[in-house]
Amino acid sequence: MKREVRTVLGQVNRKSLNNTQRVLMQLLNAEGEWVSRAAIRVPSVGSRLRDLRKAEFGSFQIRCATAQELGKRSTNTRATFYSIEPRSITRESVRQALRTALEV
Repeated sequence: MKREVRTVLGQVNRKSLNNTQRVLMQLLNAEGEWVSRAAIRVPSVGSRLRDLRKAEFGSFQIRCATAQELGKRSTNTRATFYSIEPRSITRESVRQALRTALEV
Protein backbone atom coordinates (compact mmCIF):
# COMPACT_ATOMS: atom_id res chain seq x y z
CA MET A 1 0.00 0.00 0.00
CA LYS A 2 1.24 3.48 -0.81
CA ARG A 3 2.79 5.54 1.97
CA GLU A 4 0.32 8.40 1.42
CA VAL A 5 -2.60 5.99 1.97
CA ARG A 6 -0.97 4.63 5.13
CA THR A 7 -0.64 8.21 6.38
CA VAL A 8 -4.38 8.74 5.96
CA LEU A 9 -5.13 5.44 7.72
CA GLY A 10 -2.96 6.57 10.64
CA GLN A 11 -5.27 9.56 11.15
CA VAL A 12 -8.42 7.45 11.53
CA ASN A 13 -10.31 7.36 14.81
CA ARG A 14 -11.23 3.67 14.66
CA LYS A 15 -13.86 4.03 17.39
CA SER A 16 -15.93 6.34 15.22
CA LEU A 17 -16.03 4.17 12.08
CA ASN A 18 -19.40 3.37 10.55
CA ASN A 19 -20.03 -0.08 9.06
CA THR A 20 -19.06 0.90 5.52
CA GLN A 21 -15.79 2.31 6.82
CA ARG A 22 -15.17 -0.86 8.85
CA VAL A 23 -15.52 -2.94 5.69
CA LEU A 24 -13.11 -0.64 3.86
CA MET A 25 -10.55 -0.86 6.66
CA GLN A 26 -10.74 -4.64 6.65
CA LEU A 27 -10.23 -4.82 2.89
CA LEU A 28 -7.39 -2.29 2.98
CA ASN A 29 -5.65 -4.15 5.81
CA ALA A 30 -5.84 -7.34 3.72
CA GLU A 31 -3.51 -5.56 1.24
CA GLY A 32 -4.86 -7.11 -1.94
CA GLU A 33 -5.64 -10.51 -0.46
CA TRP A 34 -9.14 -11.95 -0.67
CA VAL A 35 -11.39 -11.60 2.38
CA SER A 36 -14.32 -13.98 2.88
CA ARG A 37 -17.78 -12.54 3.27
CA ALA A 38 -18.10 -14.44 6.56
CA ALA A 39 -14.96 -12.74 7.92
CA ILE A 40 -16.46 -9.30 7.38
CA ARG A 41 -18.51 -9.02 10.52
CA VAL A 42 -20.84 -6.10 9.90
CA PRO A 43 -24.59 -6.05 9.26
CA SER A 44 -25.65 -6.03 5.62
CA VAL A 45 -22.13 -6.58 4.29
CA GLY A 46 -23.37 -6.73 0.68
CA SER A 47 -24.88 -3.27 0.99
CA ARG A 48 -21.71 -1.90 2.58
CA LEU A 49 -19.63 -3.31 -0.29
CA ARG A 50 -21.97 -1.66 -2.79
CA ASP A 51 -21.60 1.61 -0.87
CA LEU A 52 -17.83 1.48 -1.40
CA ARG A 53 -18.41 1.47 -5.17
CA LYS A 54 -20.31 4.79 -4.96
CA ALA A 55 -18.59 8.14 -5.50
CA GLU A 56 -19.46 9.40 -2.02
CA PHE A 57 -17.47 6.50 -0.53
CA GLY A 58 -14.45 6.67 -2.85
CA SER A 59 -15.57 4.82 -6.02
CA PHE A 60 -13.52 1.74 -5.16
CA GLN A 61 -13.43 -1.18 -7.54
CA ILE A 62 -14.49 -4.14 -5.42
CA ARG A 63 -13.69 -7.56 -6.84
CA CYS A 64 -15.84 -10.57 -6.03
CA ALA A 65 -15.10 -14.28 -6.51
CA THR A 66 -16.36 -17.59 -5.25
CA ALA A 67 -14.22 -20.05 -3.34
CA GLN A 68 -14.33 -22.32 -6.36
CA GLU A 69 -13.09 -19.57 -8.70
CA LEU A 70 -10.19 -18.88 -6.34
CA GLY A 71 -9.37 -22.55 -5.91
CA LYS A 72 -10.04 -22.37 -2.18
CA ARG A 73 -11.40 -25.29 -0.25
CA SER A 74 -14.58 -24.47 1.57
CA THR A 75 -17.37 -26.43 3.16
CA ASN A 76 -19.70 -23.79 1.76
CA THR A 77 -19.77 -24.04 -2.03
CA ARG A 78 -21.32 -20.57 -2.14
CA ALA A 79 -18.58 -18.90 -0.10
CA THR A 80 -17.83 -15.48 -1.53
CA PHE A 81 -14.60 -13.49 -1.27
CA TYR A 82 -13.88 -9.80 -1.86
CA SER A 83 -10.88 -7.58 -2.45
CA ILE A 84 -10.23 -4.04 -3.62
CA GLU A 85 -8.58 -3.45 -6.97
CA PRO A 86 -5.26 -1.85 -5.90
CA ARG A 87 -5.37 0.73 -8.72
CA SER A 88 -8.58 2.16 -7.27
CA ILE A 89 -6.93 2.91 -3.91
CA THR A 90 -5.75 6.50 -3.83
CA ARG A 91 -5.15 8.99 -1.05
CA GLU A 92 -8.19 10.94 -2.22
CA SER A 93 -10.52 7.93 -2.40
CA VAL A 94 -9.53 6.77 1.08
CA ARG A 95 -9.93 10.28 2.52
CA GLN A 96 -13.36 10.54 0.85
CA ALA A 97 -14.55 7.24 2.34
CA LEU A 98 -13.13 7.88 5.81
CA ARG A 99 -13.83 11.63 6.04
CA THR A 100 -16.12 11.33 9.09
CA ALA A 101 -13.55 9.26 11.02
CA LEU A 102 -10.42 11.32 10.35
CA GLU A 103 -8.84 13.05 13.36
CA VAL A 104 -7.78 16.30 11.73
